[in-house]
Amino acid sequence: MNHPLPTQAPNPWSFLPFALTIFTSAFLLFQVQPMVSKQILPWFGGSPAVWTTAMLFFQTLLCLGYLYAHALAALPSRKTQARIHLVLLVLAALLAARVLPSSELRPDSPDSPLFQVLLILGASVGLPYFCLATTGPLVQHWFTSTAHASSVFRLYALSNVGSFLALLSFPYVLEPWLEQQEMGQLWTAGFWVFALLCLPVALGAWQNNSSNSTADADTTEDLSNKQREAVSTLKPSLIQRMTWVALPALASLVFIATTDQISHDVAPEPRLWVSTLGLYLFTFILTFDHPRWYRPKLFAFLTLIFLLATSGLNDIPNWLGIEWDYGVNEVRWSHYALLFVVCMLCHGELYRRRPLDTRRLTEFYLCMSIGGAFGGLFVTLVATQFFDDYHEWLMALILVALLACHVLFQFSVQSRGHMRHAMGALTAVAMVALLYVMQNPWSWREVRKDDRTEVLLDQVRNFYGTVSVKERRFVSEPELNDRVFFSGNVTHGQQFLSEALRHVPTTYYARDSGIGETLQWAMGQKPSLSVALIGLGAGTLANYARQADAYDFYEINPAAVRIAQAWFDNLSTCKASEQNILLGDARLRMEQLPKDKLYDVIVLDAFTGGSVPIHLLTREAFEIYRAHLKPDGHIAINITNAYLNLYPIVKAQAEVLGMAFRHKYQAVDEERNVRRNLHFIMTRDQAYLKAYPSVNREDRDDQGRLLSSEPYDQPGLRLWTDQFSSIAPIVR
Repeated sequence: MNHPLPTQAPNPWSFLPFALTIFTSAFLLFQVQPMVSKQILPWFGGSPAVWTTAMLFFQTLLCLGYLYAHALAALPSRKTQARIHLVLLVLAALLAARVLPSSELRPDSPDSPLFQVLLILGASVGLPYFCLATTGPLVQHWFTSTAHASSVFRLYALSNVGSFLALLSFPYVLEPWLEQQEMGQLWTAGFWVFALLCLPVALGAWQNNSSNSTADADTTEDLSNKQREAVSTLKPSLIQRMTWVALPALASLVFIATTDQISHDVAPEPRLWVSTLGLYLFTFILTFDHPRWYRPKLFAFLTLIFLLATSGLNDIPNWLGIEWDYGVNEVRWSHYALLFVVCMLCHGELYRRRPLDTRRLTEFYLCMSIGGAFGGLFVTLVATQFFDDYHEWLMALILVALLACHVLFQFSVQSRGHMRHAMGALTAVAMVALLYVMQNPWSWREVRKDDRTEVLLDQVRNFYGTVSVKERRFVSEPELNDRVFFSGNVTHGQQFLSEALRHVPTTYYARDSGIGETLQWAMGQKPSLSVALIGLGAGTLANYARQADAYDFYEINPAAVRIAQAWFDNLSTCKASEQNILLGDARLRMEQLPKDKLYDVIVLDAFTGGSVPIHLLTREAFEIYRAHLKPDGHIAINITNAYLNLYPIVKAQAEVLGMAFRHKYQAVDEERNVRRNLHFIMTRDQAYLKAYPSVNREDRDDQGRLLSSEPYDQPGLRLWTDQFSSIAPIVR
């Protein structure tokens, strides 16, 4: 039997248990994901595929949790629902005692890493996470039988507040102060608090053994009781269910595509995911809190404006005859603004299409979870596998333009239907055409400038990102023609094409750079060297090798190896009598070496981008390097990075190892194709340190006064270990 809305005076304290339970569950959901993923990251070589697989695991489990809540809510008895969920809650609370994977779960073999990641996550956090995932829709379902049923969607907004705060607290509050085990213990305590909060809510549902359901009062407040009765029996149509999936799917796709696009145009800055995911969650908070925050006509119009502005940062000013040189901040904030208005549009339209009958809540949230997972699944299973560039960005913009045109003309034109549809269609076609012209993903594959032509020769995209090679041809100075290796948007190597300059080390590795001086010093001391190079790039450092030397190249990305061998001849012409390319994570591969395998020089060159493999910079990693370093050997590290100050991190590791160190800054030299670089070398070779003192970067004003210098030491930073590492204090 259907019932009208409760008429008794609501008790404000009855809302509190539901609010606290949902807030706590959402907070714990978003904290456990980075915590557990970070714990197992070194076990699989710090591969980005670990994060991708973990995301797939958590998204799948979230959908299963929503499916469980939907199935449980379909049972006619609330008492039966509460009994089943209490059993799940008790089991999850017991298993939450060991949420962090123990060392016993560490894989012995590198085979089938995807399956191993899924198995470890399932064994450690599977049931507690599943229990948390069920909380939002199930508790909201129980909430609909209370006097506060009209505020049910505010609980969803509150859950996103919890997720948002968890997202900010992990990198900025917990990571800088706590070790992994301490965070795990704190999370376990938090789960037990959640279980205690959930207990009275479930017992309340047990006592209320009705299948009472009501319509949403915000939507039906002007309806009579008879009309409300009719609304509560109305089933959502297939089209409505499809929008429950399609709208969050589009928002999710735009969120991931925007993040990847900023990484491509700027760099994969560590704070990027926090910023974009925070905006994504914030729009959920606003749109589901109250209808007043979302104005369809306004946000549809703003979406079209920001689509054009973001896509035409360079083209539009040129068309208007305006000279405007935009930089990193303009790119970043324009994408943030676009992401915000697009997610407001998608989530606002989703809220407008919510079910009026609250018995459909769990079905509604199940469809939302499936749509929300679509963005990650599409990028992981389709875009990464079949696209050679970030083409999903243009796809997302086109879909958003079509949605914005539909919403705008649905609300703004008060005329006959066919006129409204015609205007909307014309606007949509014009927007799609403009977006394609301004965002043409093939336009940069051949760029002609005044005295130079740039041609894309090869590009590959996989789980490790996008790597490419471009050839630059100079009309007036053909001897400067070269090829450049890119990882994402970061230069990782360059080689001249002329015979005279072909094997001259360039970019970060000139002969007078810190690494160049180290290799030449070692060559002068010994007739043969054993060298380990972590990070292949274009293979530039192979040019230092002599016939008596042995060079091991460590590279995690097989696409990078293929491009280095196909388009550059540094490896094929390398003089070393022994050459090995060791595919896989350098730390794991080096850990598997025989104990008597020792190097004269170990070069670490994997940190020039914004997202660095932290597991290669921890105490445990440097202990592995030292175990395979000769007593008078050198560990040379390229710490050139525009986003992170890595100097205090490697300095602390040198001090713990008891090794002396030097650093050298080298300024840009465009004539030699030398890029600004900063190298850090640790060694026990005192003669080397005496011969090559440290060199700082110094910026002075016109009067010669010192403005700044590099490196920037930060005394007091905690030593990075596998259990503790935080980039927050070293972000520039």
